Amino acid sequence: MQTFRTAILVASVATLTGCASLDKSPICPKTDGWQAWNDVRCNVDDAAKDMADPHAAMDSMAAELSASKQRAAELERQLAGRDKELADLRGTLLAEEQKLKTAQRGLLRALRPQIEKGDIMVDLNNERLLINLSSNYLFGSGHDEVTPEGIDALKRVGAVLKDYPEYKVAVDGHTDNVPIGGELKNKFPTNKELSESRAANAAKALAKGGLGAATTTGYAETRPVEPNTTIAGRAKNRRIEIRVTK
Repeated sequence: MQTFRTAILVASVATLTGCASLDKSPICPKTDGWQAWNDVRCNVDDAAKDMADPHAAMDSMAAELSASKQRAAELERQLAGRDKELADLRGTLLAEEQKLKTAQRGLLRALRPQIEKGDIMVDLNNERLLINLSSNYLFGSGHDEVTPEGIDALKRVGAVLKDYPEYKVAVDGHTDNVPIGGELKNKFPTNKELSESRAANAAKALAKGGLGAATTTGYAETRPVEPNTTIAGRAKNRRIEIRVTK
């Protein structure tokens, strides 16, 4: 009896062993992402796979290199575009500066006597052309009417600037800090009103020379060029400025 049971057990083990040898299913079956059992052979790292396949690694490096070259080419195209824009801007600025220099030369010729006396100054930088006219030359003391000599000078300024209609012209009135007094206070309560009226009358004289519309502003004593503590300083602060800008 014992011999019979031993024979049955041996036969059962042999049968199980045979079945195992016939099972060719994968160790890590993929069933909707579910893994039947843990096996170290199921946890193969992708990097390790790539290392095991040198051709795949080389293909990946080649793809990265190609993408880097494309990015570098795009950056070079963008840089070339910026360089062209900068070159165009420089050319435009040079052309504008040349126009203002030509206008400056015209003003220097037209106003030479007044410039030599110090009644008028013409200054140019890369942003604007500035004509500074002394109020003592353009107006009587405390008055806003332009003198005949001042009208003649302003007409010559207008005759030069009319040839540059693409530029903006602003006329600014400035005074010293001495308050308005006496009967004049009835017409100009403060220096603000006086500076505004002087700027407007100066613009009218420019128009007689052919210049189109100009903006006018009165700043009174708020923008001095010299301290108002001296007679000479106050005289320089009383002025009309004509600004020519793009």
